[in-house]
Amino acid sequence: MNIFGITLPPLLARAARECKSHFLSAGLFSMFVNLLYLAPAIYMLQVYDRVVPTGGIATLAFVTLALAIALLSLSAFDAVRLRLLVRASLRLDALVAPRLLKGTITQGGAGTQAMRDFDTIRTTVASPAFAALFDVPWLPIFLIVSFMLHFWIGVLAIVASVAMLALAWANQRVTRPAINEATATLASAANWTQGAAMQGESVRALGMTSRIVSLGLDKRSAGVGQLAGSQFDGSRFTAAGRFLRMFVQSAALGLGALLAVEGKISSGAIIAASIVVGRALQPVDAVISGWGSLMSARAATMRLSTALENEPVDDPVRTRLPDPKGQVSLDQVGLRMPDGRPILFGVSMDVRPGEAVALIGPSGSGKTSLSKIIVGATEASVGTVRIDGAKLSDWDPDELGRHIGYIPQQPSLLEGTIRDNICRFDDNPNRANVDAHVVEAAKLAGVHELVLHLPQGYETVLGPMGQGLSAGQAQRIALARALYGSPALLVLDEPNSWLDTDGDVALANAVKAMKARGSAVIIAAHRKTVLEFTDKVMVLESGRPRMYGETSAVMAKLMAPAPTPESAA
Repeated sequence: MNIFGITLPPLLARAARECKSHFLSAGLFSMFVNLLYLAPAIYMLQVYDRVVPTGGIATLAFVTLALAIALLSLSAFDAVRLRLLVRASLRLDALVAPRLLKGTITQGGAGTQAMRDFDTIRTTVASPAFAALFDVPWLPIFLIVSFMLHFWIGVLAIVASVAMLALAWANQRVTRPAINEATATLASAANWTQGAAMQGESVRALGMTSRIVSLGLDKRSAGVGQLAGSQFDGSRFTAAGRFLRMFVQSAALGLGALLAVEGKISSGAIIAASIVVGRALQPVDAVISGWGSLMSARAATMRLSTALENEPVDDPVRTRLPDPKGQVSLDQVGLRMPDGRPILFGVSMDVRPGEAVALIGPSGSGKTSLSKIIVGATEASVGTVRIDGAKLSDWDPDELGRHIGYIPQQPSLLEGTIRDNICRFDDNPNRANVDAHVVEAAKLAGVHELVLHLPQGYETVLGPMGQGLSAGQAQRIALARALYGSPALLVLDEPNSWLDTDGDVALANAVKAMKARGSAVIIAAHRKTVLEFTDKVMVLESGRPRMYGETSAVMAKLMAPAPTPESAA
């Protein structure tokens, strides 16, 4: 589907088709609206040509009542039209927003920008500027009526309409490139500012606030300057369009008076000519006035179309698989960065239910990347990850996620109560059952007593990014969240990086308990204390598996002294 020169991706094309009935209905009501706009002109013809010469008070009352009914109908139709456009924007939101919100969660900054672009489109669809586009096609009606009044009045209307359309075209040619560039620059600045805000504590602690603010303002001012330039250009076209419309409307009075003096039209046609010509130009003037918002929406549509180019219309249909038991298999798994740089090479391993495997290695060795691949947070560039024999792509992500416990390097708690965070915002109507699992997970993580000592216990509300807890407390709550529902697979990335001695003990007890329940456990860590309760170890180095085997055997090799030249001889 192509709209305004933009080829829409399947998701947006389907949404546009779903809203087709709203737009067609809005077009139908636009026909009634524009026909009823002729009522004031007809009223003036009747008043000056029939009522005034004859003194017909009854006729005046009748035509006045008819005008009132026509204008009331016009207002009602216009309100219905705007309501249809608002409904269309809501329908678009219902069809597109869920996919974009999912993209925001999975893609981070790129998804956030897509959501901003969609909000721009949705807001514009329900705006008066967009409604004015439905009036422009009815311009010929007023041109025909102008010719019906007199040939030269019709010529004036055509010349003025061509001039207004030329202004609109020139406005588009001049302002569109600047608006596109400005919106892209402002979007980039907003993403940069959002990233800086997420690191606010470090920025303040390191005395970087003034510099970061200065850099943010520099990035923002560049976009604001570009936008202001386009607005200055647009304001000139808006002023020119308004002048032209007002001048032509007055000129229609003068031309009508001249024709009336010559006896070619009636006195009522003088006023009618001004009304009809003015109405012919009004939609084009409204489009020119709202051109900035329309161009912003067009630029947003282009960016969104690019972002959604390969996005499927619907989620793939997957056969529901039995609940996983925790059998994990990796076959030659590798990962490349977006720039093509490889960071993980040929990782293969098998983890059985009830078995714990440690991933150890220096920083940057690939432990975190491998952990993300195993839980499906990152897609492997090469190789295959299987859970209970099925590839990750064969599982429904939400369904599989309920059987996975995962702690990322950062605890990443969400805004909400501690209970909500532990139960993963489970909306099961059986609250008592959810609460029982929450308390069970908290006790297993050794955090139950800690939670009870908080001001509102499990109902303690955390701020954005889990604000309100220390790093150690947040990590232990994250452990409870990972343990919620006794998952078949538990993947812990640096789970003890913020823990004290008590936390380490609680972690060890939790892992042992999950192993006893038959869960597969994978732990990425720097501290070798986690090796005490693991069965196997994989040593990663520069993204490559250096050693893999039973914990005791691997540790013996790691602890063995390096061979000297003499011993080698």
